[in-house]
Amino acid sequence: MLSMGGCASRTTNPVAAASAPAVAATPVDQPLLERRIAAHMRFLASDALNGRGSGTRDEWIAATYIGAHLAALGLEPMGDDGWFVQQVEVQRYKAAAPPVLTAGERSWTRGTGFLLRTVPGARVGGALQHFVASAPVAAGAALIVPADTPMTALSGTSTAAVVLQKATAAQAGNWAQLVKQSPEWISTQLVGTPPGAPAGPTLITLDAATHEAISAMADGTAIRIDTELAPGERARTWNVVGRLPGTDPSASSEVVVLSAHLDHLGARPSTGTDVADTIFNGADDDASGVTAVLELARLLAEGPRPRRPVVFALFGSEESGGFGARYFVDRPVVPLTDIVADLQVEMIGRPDPKVPAGTLWLTGFERSTLGPQLAAKGARLVQDPHPDQRFFERSDNIRFARRGVVAHTVSSYGLHKEYHQASDEFRHINMAHMRDAIASLVEPVRWLATTTERPTWVEGKKP
Repeated sequence: MLSMGGCASRTTNPVAAASAPAVAATPVDQPLLERRIAAHMRFLASDALNGRGSGTRDEWIAATYIGAHLAALGLEPMGDDGWFVQQVEVQRYKAAAPPVLTAGERSWTRGTGFLLRTVPGARVGGALQHFVASAPVAAGAALIVPADTPMTALSGTSTAAVVLQKATAAQAGNWAQLVKQSPEWISTQLVGTPPGAPAGPTLITLDAATHEAISAMADGTAIRIDTELAPGERARTWNVVGRLPGTDPSASSEVVVLSAHLDHLGARPSTGTDVADTIFNGADDDASGVTAVLELARLLAEGPRPRRPVVFALFGSEESGGFGARYFVDRPVVPLTDIVADLQVEMIGRPDPKVPAGTLWLTGFERSTLGPQLAAKGARLVQDPHPDQRFFERSDNIRFARRGVVAHTVSSYGLHKEYHQASDEFRHINMAHMRDAIASLVEPVRWLATTTERPTWVEGKKP
């Protein structure tokens, strides 16, 4: 692992950098910021929104609230019908029969030798490739991972079509129950968008015997999943998109995107200590990120206007497949090649004890020059201290990154026990930390939207 100082060199054009107009820092009114944070959080994470479930009326209400606030700031609407909200249509499919995994001349039916939750279509597969640490993964490969491979080694596998992993001891011991917990929807596809980049590999969990059998096969063996898909219900989700115009018309094709996801898990039976609480409020995940984007929009709009335009994008249905962000990159409001960077904000409501106090971390810090550039301008950003969790690939930033856009997520999630539980409520939010986190990003983000520099991927680190 590289140190912060050696993560990436800054790509600076001295002449261009010198020509960029200086933007004076504007002091942040800390008491006002804290009051506004509390106001947003108390609504977005309240029981009144019933957990903002993906694709529910509650998510729609949250989107409408966010759009109203962007309108009040005087931003330009970039949604449907001259407003800020985009409606996204998705078609859900059920498996008419259990999916079948075929490897060479052998086949297994879901539940008897393997498990999977979702597939991108009726057939998915590729040529078998045995995973070797540090070796490149062929695009579209069916990658089989040795049983003892640590999660930290799998960060470069996003180009595979299929990833086959051996069940953990816990999964193997609970196999029968997992088979019963078959997902209601096995495929969900966006309606009316062109075919885009793959959302990521299809993950397949193998029992011990199946893993051993496929591991013994040669590289290049044909692997495929066949699923008979029956159309189910058509559903909706909602994005909110607005733009703060830049001051330099010649910089209209240099867009900075600030984003977060607005949905959570809705209401469902609780598995936590308080089984009577069925509302998964999602205060940290990700009302905190939405609030950060709203307040950054306000502070950027009220302070010195940056040279580049800034697009504020709040995505729906991240929790159920990232459909809002997938829609955005399939039908972008500006060309993807015009996006200088996407900075996603996710779970900044509590400090992470693994990093110094007052510090945030950036997923994939070592992958591009963006993190070091922002840190050099005062952002309290360090490298993600949880590489085994693969957070770079678990947030909406990955939808942009797989299309070539420099995109990362800012967070301070410390693996707290309220994650995806009904107890993720406002009462656990550390207001001072969240206030300081947002305030610390204002001037570095303003710099990013004003400079003539453009972040780049570090060679060999682009997803």
